[in-house]
Amino acid sequence: MLKRLKRRFILINMALVSVAVAVMFGAVCVLTYRSGRAQIDRAVSSALFADVRGGALPDERPREEEGAAPSETAPGGNPFAEDPSSRDDRGDIRLPKIGGNEKISYVYTATVIVRPDGSYVREDIFGADIEDAVLEQAVEKAVAAKRDCGTVRSLHLAWQRVAVPEGTKIVFASTDHLVATMRTTAIISGAVSLGSLLLFFGVSYLLAGLAIQPTAEAWEKQKQFVADASHDLKTPLTVILANADILRSQPDSAVSEQMQWVEGTAEEAERMRKMVNQLLELAKSEDMRESVALEPMSVSDLAERAALQFEPVAFERGITIESEIAPNVIIPCHEDSAVRLFQSLIDNAVKYSPDGETVTVRLEPHGSGAVFSVRNYGTPIPPEDLPHLFERFYRADKARSVGGFGLGLSIAKNLAERLRGKISVTSSAEGGTVFSVRF
Repeated sequence: MLKRLKRRFILINMALVSVAVAVMFGAVCVLTYRSGRAQIDRAVSSALFADVRGGALPDERPREEEGAAPSETAPGGNPFAEDPSSRDDRGDIRLPKIGGNEKISYVYTATVIVRPDGSYVREDIFGADIEDAVLEQAVEKAVAAKRDCGTVRSLHLAWQRVAVPEGTKIVFASTDHLVATMRTTAIISGAVSLGSLLLFFGVSYLLAGLAIQPTAEAWEKQKQFVADASHDLKTPLTVILANADILRSQPDSAVSEQMQWVEGTAEEAERMRKMVNQLLELAKSEDMRESVALEPMSVSDLAERAALQFEPVAFERGITIESEIAPNVIIPCHEDSAVRLFQSLIDNAVKYSPDGETVTVRLEPHGSGAVFSVRNYGTPIPPEDLPHLFERFYRADKARSVGGFGLGLSIAKNLAERLRGKISVTSSAEGGTVFSVRF
């Protein structure tokens, strides 16, 4: 069940993160495409409506004045800067190719004028060159199109046309750069997405383990409690059934003659009753852990009352209860919860104290609050058990030598939290075992 819960936790997290990553990188791809497409459209529109003699270049930078000295440009600048590599063998300007295999770093355009008779001529606006075979197909598709703009996907060309006195002016621009940009963006986005998902999978796996750990611990404790409770209930039930069989086998005997079996049955039934009462008490304390209305009252009187109630039990075992309770300690408190808390800690101390020893009950003011503590000199609690004493169903006494059920201290912790107190424990051979509640 826990493994299934962990897998479900991871799957839900991964599904949510996958959707978020897909939306985020999808948005990046869409924005990248729109930006690249807008750049192409601006270049085409600029070339389409530019004055051939004095208009702006397709890359939207001013042309050199005729006869002026060529200016220095950065790489990818005016293609007509006097650079030996910019001219071919005949001394003509070498224009970048579009519509072919050559990739260009930014948007160049090529312009043609289509005459009414269907023939076309190239218009030199210092843009880009285009291969004849490619140009012929592009012009044919652009002229046949019903719209004044579009894309020839097979040729990787975007185009736009407008009517001019000579016929129809068509400007072409390569979409190779946009395709390459989108491909690069998709590869980077995919790699980043995959890396992010793998990283988050590891984080989710770790967090799932941490999130389920308390549930797993509670599950293990519950299974252990069921085993312990079954063991504790099995013994008295076996005794009760055995006694009942004996009584049934001697129907003519007087009750006085069978009193040992009757008393044995009563003792085991009482043990079962105590266990059921503790279970009910634990459930009640769990339901009432939320804060209650606290009223100023004398906790000295409450502590005295709780200590006096255990005097007969302690006397039977020769245990002395010493009360070191400061008088008139008044703090905000809840009477019923405080008495039950004090009784639980005193009962635990008497139960685990050797016969003839002393149990010390102390209450003293501390700042604006108070500290209640109970000390006994029984067997010291191992250090590894101390952090777990207040957990439900936990018993440091694995041998169950005193017949406890591992519920009393958990009830005490719930009551302390209900009173806005903090419970703690220390244990050593010299100082004994001390349970303290700081209010």
